Amino acid sequence: MTVLKKTYILLAVVIICGFIGLTVMTANYQKAFTEASVSVHHTLVVLDKTQQALSAVLQQDLGQDAGAIVHHVQVLGRYTADNPVQQRRVDSLLSYIQAFSQGQPGSTVEQTRVLRAILLRMQGEENRLLVLKEAANIKSRVMWRNAILGLIGVLFLLLVGCSYLISYQLNRRRIAEQGLIESEHRFSLLVQHVNDYAIFMIDPQGKVVTWNRGAGQIKGYEAHEIIGRHISVFYTDEDIERQTPEDNLVKAAEMGSFENVGLRKRKDGSVFYADVVFTCMRNDSGEITGYIKITKDITDQMKAAEEMKLSLQREKDLNEMKSRFVSLASHEFKTPLSVILSSTSLIEKYSAPEMADKRMRHIQRIKSNVKNLRQILGDFLSLEKLEEGVVRNSPSAANIVELGEEVITDMEESCKSGQRIELEIRGEPRVVTVDVHLLRNILNNLLSNAVKYSPEHTSARFIIEFLTSSIRFTVADNGIGIPTEELEHLFERFFRASNTSGISGTGLGLSIVKKYLDLMEGQIDVTSEPGKGTTFTITIPVSDEPHSVLHGRNIHERNQPST
Repeated sequence: MTVLKKTYILLAVVIICGFIGLTVMTANYQKAFTEASVSVHHTLVVLDKTQQALSAVLQQDLGQDAGAIVHHVQVLGRYTADNPVQQRRVDSLLSYIQAFSQGQPGSTVEQTRVLRAILLRMQGEENRLLVLKEAANIKSRVMWRNAILGLIGVLFLLLVGCSYLISYQLNRRRIAEQGLIESEHRFSLLVQHVNDYAIFMIDPQGKVVTWNRGAGQIKGYEAHEIIGRHISVFYTDEDIERQTPEDNLVKAAEMGSFENVGLRKRKDGSVFYADVVFTCMRNDSGEITGYIKITKDITDQMKAAEEMKLSLQREKDLNEMKSRFVSLASHEFKTPLSVILSSTSLIEKYSAPEMADKRMRHIQRIKSNVKNLRQILGDFLSLEKLEEGVVRNSPSAANIVELGEEVITDMEESCKSGQRIELEIRGEPRVVTVDVHLLRNILNNLLSNAVKYSPEHTSARFIIEFLTSSIRFTVADNGIGIPTEELEHLFERFFRASNTSGISGTGLGLSIVKKYLDLMEGQIDVTSEPGKGTTFTITIPVSDEPHSVLHGRNIHERNQPST
């Protein structure tokens, strides 16, 4: 309750009490004055009756008109019944009159003198009482007047004091309100020029009341577009279904202030991460008058935090990959190095010309194991560059048919006895724009797997199909295949199928292929049947070079001679 309201209540109580007191005192003094007036009047009546009795005594003959005198004395007795002294004198008068009327000795003059003396004493007593009563009447009248004047003076002083107090409180309130208005004006100017924060007020129903420049920049609404609308327009459809706007206001009302971080929606429908603070405002009675809502766009901070998190995760993964590679290298390098060392020692023994075939066989073993070691190191270095974000997609003009032939040529050294790679061209060959380096690595990896996991005297199909805005590559082998339940893990780092034991490999090749294709916005599909073979199909979007149509063979075949 405000001081001004308390003052009003106090003033009302004082006025009511004053009127009650005035009324009571007025009634009391009026009663006293009335009683005094009645008493004076009664005394005057008694004096009049006394005078009548005295006149009757002086004018009447006791012997003949005693009855008339008795009547006047009896009337006098009724009026003096409240005064014992006067009543005794009335009784004496009646006794004397009765005695005189019955013939008691004495002259008429003497009898009249006795009665007259008693009546004069009664008259004197009543005059004395009249003086006292009139004095009391005047005193009561003065006291009543003085009391009323005093009470009026007190009420006047109270009214003056209360008026001064009210004026003082009103003046203080006016000064406070003026200061508040000026403060609100300064605050409004300050808020209006804040650009980084959306600061606005909401009514108790959740509708926007004010709008600042920062709110317009962050949320995209002009003041006339948003004032009067509910804050749910800033929330996503999912938050509206969960009644998040209403829940936020309820929490702010319960806790006084409530902070929330989440997605918010702009006028154009785009979303952003926002740090929002609701503050509940209440009046002196505790009733909610509205809310202040402060919103900051933290999208950049969230992205930075997410990038930092991803960077830390990449660093962690890279360290884990290095650790796993060290463990893998210690295992995978051991066998090839042992073979190379053994073959080198045997070559020294096969120095005779007739042992040339044996020397060549061991030289081939050395080459094969060196190639395996180079593949292991290449896989690791490629994956490390991908993880560090060094590798970029850099398209350039490329002759895909020539690239395919070069890749097959590179694979000839890896083919087993009787293995061959058949190249088939579909569609109209043309020069396209694509990252040749990434594509070569992808094809080398797929063809290397086709050769590695297929037995001798088998063929692998390599199909290049020119489509309207993309090129499709298919590598199909007749090898060991991949267990169906393991296909979903095929592109994970260091994953190797359960049926590849005894065959060297890092488990990184297909993971690298997938990352390269992601850079090139390509796709990869795989179908496999254990014991019958595997087919990989990749599709890469390309753009054509002007005058890029090529003319040549449609079927190319590469046969690897037996070694």
